[in-house]
Amino acid sequence: MTDYAKGSSSGSMGPGQGQTNTVRLRPNSMDPQDRWAICSVICKCNAMPTIGAQGQTLKQQCVSGRLKATDALTDHQSPYKAEVNYDMSKDPPAPIMSSSMVTKTHDYLPGWIQKYWPGGLSGYTPGVGNIRRPDVVVVNDPSLPPTQDNLKNVVEIKFPPDTIDLKQHAAYEEIAGEPDKVVTMGPSDCGCSDGDDQSESSTSSSTASQFGKLFSQGLNNYLHGGLPPPPVPLPAP
Repeated sequence: MTDYAKGSSSGSMGPGQGQTNTVRLRPNSMDPQDRWAICSVICKCNAMPTIGAQGQTLKQQCVSGRLKATDALTDHQSPYKAEVNYDMSKDPPAPIMSSSMVTKTHDYLPGWIQKYWPGGLSGYTPGVGNIRRPDVVVVNDPSLPPTQDNLKNVVEIKFPPDTIDLKQHAAYEEIAGEPDKVVTMGPSDCGCSDGDDQSESSTSSSTASQFGKLFSQGLNNYLHGGLPPPPVPLPAP
């Protein structure tokens, strides 16, 4: 995602914006179950994205919204945390979490900056990477905060034509602590159909519905030690 815009939690900072590059996909560095869970949301949002006030398709916001809703429904015990802000001034970078619940992202980042950043909002310089916000972090223990020692993966989701910012990617490696924990994923990595193809809209909608049901089943299994999730159902060619 980006560095500070609006946000939440107890955090850190790191330097800024840079050049872009083509999307690199590294699915093999994730556990199959985690890859399946995130792919299910990517494909659902690729087929049925959130629609903005001016009719624009908001696929990234769809993914974040669904993962945040799932986290809330599990009392913030989901292993998949969307848009956690990290204070890059700390070593290692520190997640900015709610003071009342360590597994819940802070609700209002400007308020956290005003209270905890040296000089408050007037002392904070946006756009230089002081705070970074990955699309998704995957934790080992959902009952603990997403600190570096509890991270399985830092995931950046790219829907075409989005590209990777190399400095941003380096910051995510700093958050993760190990480069191999940083994964970039997109619809093609997950076998999603093109949600903008009107000729496939009914197929995409049906597939998206399957993804939603299976994600809920898989997350329940994950949290309660049940059976592994079924394979991700890929759209018909």
